[in-house]
Amino acid sequence: MPVFYRGPRAVITHHVVEVSREHRRLFMVAEMSDVHIVRFDPGADDAGRHIAGVSALVAAVVAVPVVGPASMLLTVVVAGALSAGAVVCLRPRNACWWQVRAGYRGAVVEVFSSRDEREFAGFCRGLVRSLEYAEA
Repeated sequence: MPVFYRGPRAVITHHVVEVSREHRRLFMVAEMSDVHIVRFDPGADDAGRHIAGVSALVAAVVAVPVVGPASMLLTVVVAGALSAGAVVCLRPRNACWWQVRAGYRGAVVEVFSSRDEREFAGFCRGLVRSLEYAEA
């Protein structure tokens, strides 16, 4: 039995695509149709998230001299909370993710998805080989 792809979350043979996530899913290659890739890019909310992070950093710096004379404990709490918010907003996020969808038994289903471009490319190569093998 030829194996076209074997990865940490999927195995593709000439008959079956087996994907494991929360539970194991099996797709018969012969029953798959209209196989296509969907790419999800980060939304427009990323610009707003970055603005909020920079604003929180500026507010943390400004809070120290403004609140400082009133209470040192309050200054530490406010500056800490604003700094934590800035870290959450400014941390890097994975740019995009990909999904393979196909018509299967009368419905469009997600066959596989990944944020790792290398893993996704390997899965797609294996799936193309398997589909070509099934047609031959």
